[in-house]
Amino acid sequence: MKFASWTSAPAIAIFIGALSQTRGASGTPKLQGIGEASVGFTDNIQSAPSEPIPGGAPKTAGAFLILSPGVVLASASARAIHRLKYTYTYNLFFQQTDASTSSNRLEYRAFFDLSPGAALVTGASVVQSNQYSAIILTPPGAGAVNATPAGSGAFLSASADELVSVDLAPDLRGYEGTAITEQTPLFDTVAPTTFAPTGRLGIERTFLADAVGVETRADYSLVEGSLNPAGAPLDPQSQIIVTGVALWRHDWGRDFTSRAEAGAFRLQRTNTDHGFWEPAGRASLTYVTALGDAELAYAHTATTNPLLGQTLLFDEIRLRGAIPLTKKGEVLVTASSGYQHGRLLDENASLAANVDAILADVGAGWQVTELLLLGLRYQHFEQISDTRVPPLPLSFVRNSVMVGATFRFPPEREMPQAYRAPRRVDRSDEIRDAIEPTEGSSQTHRGGTGP
Repeated sequence: MKFASWTSAPAIAIFIGALSQTRGASGTPKLQGIGEASVGFTDNIQSAPSEPIPGGAPKTAGAFLILSPGVVLASASARAIHRLKYTYTYNLFFQQTDASTSSNRLEYRAFFDLSPGAALVTGASVVQSNQYSAIILTPPGAGAVNATPAGSGAFLSASADELVSVDLAPDLRGYEGTAITEQTPLFDTVAPTTFAPTGRLGIERTFLADAVGVETRADYSLVEGSLNPAGAPLDPQSQIIVTGVALWRHDWGRDFTSRAEAGAFRLQRTNTDHGFWEPAGRASLTYVTALGDAELAYAHTATTNPLLGQTLLFDEIRLRGAIPLTKKGEVLVTASSGYQHGRLLDENASLAANVDAILADVGAGWQVTELLLLGLRYQHFEQISDTRVPPLPLSFVRNSVMVGATFRFPPEREMPQAYRAPRRVDRSDEIRDAIEPTEGSSQTHRGGTGP
C-alpha cells in the first residue's frame, strides 16, 4: 500500500478547494496562535503491561511536561466555513528522558452550503504520534474508549471523510458519506499496517419532534503484518462488514435529543471466506446547548481497530461532552469516559480473545481572561486482555494527573466559529458562523441544512 500517495491526494484537493472557496467569499481568513503547557505525573510512563514481558519496558512512574504550540487558520462566509489547524506537541519525561516523544497533527474541517437544500461537510487529518503518548495527547472530551497496544511505538495515521445531505422534499432528507483511514508504523516499530475505507447511505423522514429512517453501511479493511490472538503471524487479512439498520430520533424538550437504531450486520473475511451474522444496535441521549454538549451512548457492533490491526466485536457504553457550569461559560467541565467489552476475531472470524478497556478522563477549565484558560485533568486507563504477545493488546493500567494553561491570540470570540452539525430533529442546535447571507442561501446559525 502506498501510504503517501492516497493520503496526499485528497488532502491537497480539499485544501485547494478550500482556498478557492475562501477567495470568492466575503469572509477574510483569520489566523490564531495557540500555546499550551501542562505539567503532570503518571504511574506508568510507557503503558507497560501489568505482567512484564521479556525485553519490554518496566512499569515506571514519573513527572512530565507537555508543550504544545499550534496555529489555526479559519474563515467563514455565507456559504462556507473552513478551519485548518496544525499542532506540534513535545512530551518530556523528567525521570526517563529517553521515553520523551513528540507528535505532529494537521487537521482540516469544512462546511459548504451547496444549495438551499444541500450541504457538504468534509475534512482530513494527518497525525504522527506515539502509542503510549496518544492517550494523554487526546483532548479531554474527545477521546474514544478503544483498546491500545502496550509499550512504545511510533505511527503515522491519515484520514479523510465527506458527508452530503440533500433535502429531497420538505420533510424528507437523504444523505451519503464516505471515509478512509490508513495507519502505518514508523521507524523500527513492529506493528500492523491498516487500510480501512467506509461508506454509508441513508434516508430520513422528519415529523414535528421525530425522525425515522433507514441506513446502510459498508466497512472494508485490509491489515498487513498482524498476528492471530495466539501470537502467530498472519498473511494479509481482508474483510467487509455490511450493516443495515432502522433508526428513530426524537427531541425531548429544548435541550435533549435521542437517537436509536437497530438492525443486523454481516461480517465476512474475504481471505478465508468465513463470516457470521450479528445484531447491530446503538442508542444515545444527547444534551446540547449553544455553549456545550454531552452524550451518553451505547453500541453493539464490530470494527477494525487501526492501532491494533485487529477486528473486535464489542459492546460499549460511553459518556462524553463539555458542559459549562456558569451562565457565561467561564468554567467548563469536560469528560470522555466509558467501558468497552471487546472480543478479538481470528482469521476465521471466530471469537478468540477478550479485550476490555476502561477510560475515565475528566477535566475542568477556568477561562481566566479571553486569552488564558487554566485547566486540571485526571485520566485513568485500564486494559484487561487475554493476549500475551505484543503488539497484541496486553493488560495494563495507567493513571495520570495534569495541570495546564492554554493561551489563544486572538481570543476565540474574534475567530470564526467551528461548524457544528445538528443533532436535534429540528436542527436548532446547528452552529454556522457566517458573515452575510447571500440571496438563495440557507438560513444561518439556526435551522440550516447541515447533515
